Amino acid sequence: MKIVVTGSLGNISKPLVIRLVKQGHEVTVISSSASRKAAIEELGAKAAIGKIEDEGFLTRTFEGQDAAYCMIPPFNFFGDKNLDYRKKTLAICSNYVEAIRKAGIKKVVHLSSVGAEKPAGNGVLVFHYLAESTFKKLPSDVNLIHIRPASFDYNLYAFMEMIRGEGFLKGIIGKLLYLQHYGIKGLIRGYSGIILSNYGGNDKIAWVSPHDIASAITEEINAPQTGRKVRYVAGDELTCQEIATALGNAIGKPYLKWVLISDKQMTDAFTKLGVSETNAKAFTEMNAAMHNGSLFKDYFKNRPAVLGATKINDFAKEFAIKYNQQ
Repeated sequence: MKIVVTGSLGNISKPLVIRLVKQGHEVTVISSSASRKAAIEELGAKAAIGKIEDEGFLTRTFEGQDAAYCMIPPFNFFGDKNLDYRKKTLAICSNYVEAIRKAGIKKVVHLSSVGAEKPAGNGVLVFHYLAESTFKKLPSDVNLIHIRPASFDYNLYAFMEMIRGEGFLKGIIGKLLYLQHYGIKGLIRGYSGIILSNYGGNDKIAWVSPHDIASAITEEINAPQTGRKVRYVAGDELTCQEIATALGNAIGKPYLKWVLISDKQMTDAFTKLGVSETNAKAFTEMNAAMHNGSLFKDYFKNRPAVLGATKINDFAKEFAIKYNQQ
């Protein structure tokens, strides 16, 4: 089968390409970076260098392909205060739909997310709702699978500086919250051993490894079924404190706690990191939906019959390696 993969050699696309090439498929990988060409070819795939924002390039690359894996590249929330991620999503997905239609591809696997069924109340994840809505405009004879992963485990790397006592904890809000939670002895110790967010504690979250997502995408590309479907993918379902304990045990901080802060404190933290006020509030809303359970409501109604092979304890080992290297 001829398959085009977007996402260059990212966290999901690289293991996906390795799996598909190993199965004997003819794989073309789209990357915006010419420097990735050699690495793509080393995996046994063909490199197509260009931008998915270019509909003409997409159409030419999609021509003659049997299937396409489509994803939206990460947005630069922390470096672009003028970012309109909704507008960008609609533009990219419209390009995908037109290229798929013109090229005549009949099977499409789209990387979406938990919460994509919600037109509001899901914060920044609303762009996945917009993406799914746009892909639904594909002709009815196109087999369309929306992959909705749980929270990516590698997003936990974002808390590494905080666990060390750096970043957010250097601010007055972090110090006061740490003092409140651990007392003066803990503050003197160096503010480490805590994760702060407006979700956490006993909130139950589904988590997933990019390798398990790649496995699910591979299965759907190879599956004979037709029509349209949504598939959730997860590897573990744990409370945030259980996750903190797993990470803490791996790095020698068994006392690691995941502590809740207010929505206002979360928004303030995002804006201090360079996120626009509008997008900071959207991030806070996403986290709040994780805290109140609404973000995972549909997931738990339609959870996968079998969870992925990679567990949080497996990720914790990788986390510890990176934590100890820095």
